[in-house]
Amino acid sequence: MRQYTTAANASLAVFLASGIIHEWLNYSVQVYHHVDVPKESINNPDNVILGSNLAFFAWQFVIISIEQYLGGMSPVKAPQLLVPFTIIMTSLPFAFWFAEPYFQGRFFWDYEGLMPTIIKMV
Repeated sequence: MRQYTTAANASLAVFLASGIIHEWLNYSVQVYHHVDVPKESINNPDNVILGSNLAFFAWQFVIISIEQYLGGMSPVKAPQLLVPFTIIMTSLPFAFWFAEPYFQGRFFWDYEGLMPTIIKMV
């Protein structure tokens, strides 16, 4: 796609396609369950959390675009570890946009016995 348009448009198309694929995966995971999942944990398709994966990938596009823009403009070369550190630190606060639907949809239900998890007790 890059040969037909700018690098920014190609990046946007890739991030949007990835967001749409993850939204479809999220919907599929939450609606269609494994046979061993208890009936009370099956979600109603109307309650599926949609849009957060697309928002996460849109945010990733913004971060990468800013990084490319500032990298091209800056007369001073940034230290080698500063760029990846900054990208990670601006992405991590929004990681719940990506992970929350999978946790709510019990995607990791089979692994809960193997993973230590922190559960809020009321």
